[in-house]
Amino acid sequence: MEIEQNAIEVKKMASREKHNGDDSQWKKEIWHSPQKNKDIKLRFSIEGEKLGYRPRPYKQNNAGEWLYDFVWRKFDESGNLLSVDLTMEIEVSDTDIKKIKYDFNKLLQSDSKYKILIFQLKKESDIINALVEFSDSVKSYNSKVSSEYLLCGWCTSLNRFIFNDTAIVIKI
Repeated sequence: MEIEQNAIEVKKMASREKHNGDDSQWKKEIWHSPQKNKDIKLRFSIEGEKLGYRPRPYKQNNAGEWLYDFVWRKFDESGNLLSVDLTMEIEVSDTDIKKIKYDFNKLLQSDSKYKILIFQLKKESDIINALVEFSDSVKSYNSKVSSEYLLCGWCTSLNRFIFNDTAIVIKI
């Protein structure tokens, strides 16, 4: 994943600066939460624009968050909101699973087609357990729309994302 690779490269550069060109200590460098948020939102903003969406927040016009940490919105020529096709919650500054789930629950009630949760925990086993818990929540929720969920856990001890995707199909 591009975001992950960029984060690792930034950590290696920081290590080289601190250790006279040696990047062997890169895993000890911290990818700080505000930077994670910025990197993730920027990448999804670029992709959303390419697909004809108006992302929010959006750095180009200083538009802040709108209901969720990040969204892709479509408008008609008159400026009427047509749809919110992607909603995202990013919880990388909090490692309390109850607080992460609180924000995840906001995604459940969204009528967007694509729903993304990005969170961080230290241990791989904690992320895997959280992914199972969030997937179970998706299956338990009485959804009114078909949606695709992407659940992403940044494992701080492994310096990588761990993913799970789940789809809910509503037949009318």
